[in-house]
Amino acid sequence: MQSTLSIALRAHAVLLSASVAVLTAACLCIVLLLRVPLDDPGTFELRTTVFVIAVLGVLFVRHKASCAFNAALQAWQIGLSDVNANDITISDECPHAWLVQMYAELCPAAARRQIASR
Repeated sequence: MQSTLSIALRAHAVLLSASVAVLTAACLCIVLLLRVPLDDPGTFELRTTVFVIAVLGVLFVRHKASCAFNAALQAWQIGLSDVNANDITISDECPHAWLVQMYAELCPAAARRQIASR
């Protein structure tokens, strides 16, 4: 079984990577629509802006994952288990199961503590 720190670090890395990838794709579409030449790598300020927007996207998704986890917790759609790496099970009827799973991987100790305390 993986440690909770390695699960949380992996989840944060995946979330940041996905956020940067989506933002880069959106920027590329805008650049192609505006017919801006792609030979300029961009200024430091532009790169910093892209990174800051990606971090804001990560924080937004973390917030949505926390809200989905709390809603699933109140609806009794999650429970503790010894079968998987993060020790929780999610009901098949949970509407935002992927967000609940993401929260459980981003904050594994907090997720288990919240489930056990209800």
